[in-house]
Amino acid sequence: MAANLSGWDLQDMTNGFESKFMIPFLEKSSKHYVTDPYMLCFRRLKVMKLRYCCNLTTTPDFSEITNLEELDLEGCVNLVNVHPSIGMLKTLVVLNLAGCLKVEQHPSFVSSLINLESLSFSGQGRIQPTSWTSITGFIWNQQHPQRSVWSSLASLHMLKKLNFSYCNLLEVPESIGSLSCLKELNLEGNNLLEVPESIGGLSCLEDLYLSGNNFTSLPGSLSQLSHLTTLFIERCMKLEVLPELPPSLLEINASDCTSLREINASDCTSFNNFRNCPKLLQNVTIDSEGSISKTECLDSSITSQGFSHQLCAFLGYLGIQTNICEFFRSPKSAFDSLDIIYHGNSMPEWFTNRSRENHVKVELPLPSDWCYDKFIGYGTCVVLSWEKLLSTFKGFSVENFDGASLITEDYFPDLSQHYFRDKLTGIQDSYMIWLHYTRDITRWEEAKKFVTFSFKDYENEDEDEDVEVKEYGVRLICDEDIQQEADLSMLQGLPTPTQHGGMLHLNGVSGCSYWLW
Repeated sequence: MAANLSGWDLQDMTNGFESKFMIPFLEKSSKHYVTDPYMLCFRRLKVMKLRYCCNLTTTPDFSEITNLEELDLEGCVNLVNVHPSIGMLKTLVVLNLAGCLKVEQHPSFVSSLINLESLSFSGQGRIQPTSWTSITGFIWNQQHPQRSVWSSLASLHMLKKLNFSYCNLLEVPESIGSLSCLKELNLEGNNLLEVPESIGGLSCLEDLYLSGNNFTSLPGSLSQLSHLTTLFIERCMKLEVLPELPPSLLEINASDCTSLREINASDCTSFNNFRNCPKLLQNVTIDSEGSISKTECLDSSITSQGFSHQLCAFLGYLGIQTNICEFFRSPKSAFDSLDIIYHGNSMPEWFTNRSRENHVKVELPLPSDWCYDKFIGYGTCVVLSWEKLLSTFKGFSVENFDGASLITEDYFPDLSQHYFRDKLTGIQDSYMIWLHYTRDITRWEEAKKFVTFSFKDYENEDEDEDVEVKEYGVRLICDEDIQQEADLSMLQGLPTPTQHGGMLHLNGVSGCSYWLW
């Protein structure tokens, strides 16, 4: 049985529940509201939700509802007192005090909640609560600095989810490593200057959220988190280096880490977001013997050849090969498409089918010569400019001679919309170059006579055409091309970049990576 009073205009519940109140109950079996006072069997109550009861100042006495398993007080911004009887809730599994910014007493009661699995004290990014002060240590109350909330959490051996986001915290004690059952830890939006080495003791941890903090590095013990799958470190603008991360990791989101200059190539996962990390691309190069190494910075007077060299080095550092043979012959489990977008006004000579319009017609060999089994992919390049900022590109389409589509849908890399929206405001008058290489040829078995590649600017075809296509190029790749140009780089002859940066997007069945410089 559950009581859901979320959003009610409640003020004081110190007298507990009285049967004269027609309290709505949401019975698990029927999912209908029950208002019969004789059915208000509070001792059977397992779930109580008082979310966003903004006038609530005091919780009820819990001594008569000790079978409670979930207590949700999220958003009760004027809640001051939590009744001490909460310590009697030995069966409580979930406690949510997120956004309860005025709770004054030290939460020593949590040490009695021995079966607690999920605990949230998130400040939700709102004003700093009066009793959560920016002082050294994970301290709850300024008047009693010796009482750390972690001393109360030490006994919660069943805890699996802990949320202390947006609490204006400066540090996390080493004792956090004792929470061995923890699967999710959220410390986003604080002022953490470091993360303790003991975090490596969280052997069950799967999801770690550290975005919006002030540390410059992360502990090497992260490599010990053998079950970690998700790491969010967005907006950690002082973070300079990523340590070795566990192979179990599937997703890293490090967007807007503007000081990040070094990662381990082995840290690249199925899903990477390194949007607006300009120092990463500038910090890798190839020496005269062809080996990859780190450098301090990219010379501002870089040439076209130097840019291709640098980009090749960066992709190689990530384990992505850029010569035609190795890219199009790499295992299918790897990334199967590569997109590069940046300021440039010319097309590499590699693209043999060209047009000054927004479409390119590619004649296929006669049926006796065209063999789908030897076709392994294609590359496209469009040089364009626009009069006003575009919020959404439709991208390009590929159609067979009879109009049937040879791709699932019009293609434009989704995450690239961020680049056009965030980076190109106010600089629309220059040319952009968009290169796309793919091995996804699922529908090409039906290709005959000729195929047409078309670039479309707007999702809504009724919109004015504000995009000018200066040049459009396509090249189909077959086995004989690989044999003849095995050492040719797909990046050869790229135009010199400008100071406005660019975007790189890798995509495949098993994941994607997004980089902005």
